[in-house]
Amino acid sequence: MTQTLTGRADLHMHTTASDGKLTVKELLNFVTKKRKHLTAIAITDHDTLDASLWAYERKTFYPFDIIPGVEVSSRDGHVLALWVTKPIQRDMDLADTVAAVHEAGGLAVLAHPVHPFIPEHFSQGMRSLFNPQGLIEMGVDAMEVHNAGIAGTGFNWIARQLARKIGVAVTGGSDAHTSGAIGTGETQYAGYSADDLRHALIEKTTVARGTPWSITDYVGYLKHEHKRKAMISSGITNSSTPINP
Repeated sequence: MTQTLTGRADLHMHTTASDGKLTVKELLNFVTKKRKHLTAIAITDHDTLDASLWAYERKTFYPFDIIPGVEVSSRDGHVLALWVTKPIQRDMDLADTVAAVHEAGGLAVLAHPVHPFIPEHFSQGMRSLFNPQGLIEMGVDAMEVHNAGIAGTGFNWIARQLARKIGVAVTGGSDAHTSGAIGTGETQYAGYSADDLRHALIEKTTVARGTPWSITDYVGYLKHEHKRKAMISSGITNSSTPINP
């Protein structure tokens, strides 16, 4: 029997805790008011759980489920560690990163595995495309096959072929760094709750869909990133907390 895909999750978003434009509170309020179709979200800042845990601890105040998570920088590319509440060491190889995510009780998702502008992602993705056994042996749980930030380039299509060849679950995520990009990538699943989503990922019944970022969001992201890097180069830091709700 075909399941009805009632759930809509965006599993890849960033806040000011790493390189996003919105504070965690601004992001949560935006989803509440402007992305009412989303039934679950994961805030996955780079190598920090600060904003994600801040949101997770307040999950009862919002009309959607919140999954704790982080985007871990491994030596072989980025991994979305979902359902984790303790830090995952960065700069390990991919196999050790996946093992650490599992030890923490989470699921390991390869983020934009064939990203054209991140050499370690592209090389790892292409190696895996022709030799998928390594990823199978690592126990990777899922692969992000719709990343809205690189949608339209053909690299999401390559990721889909890789996921199909390996036989893992698929996810869609916006990789949002600006408000308008939120929800441009979706993981669809039967049910509504975060538990339903986790079950669907384990059972490999998820569907990944979405659209590319708009030109406005690309420009907004590039302006924000240029300003952020200029501040870092100048030694200027945000005087507020890393979460800055």
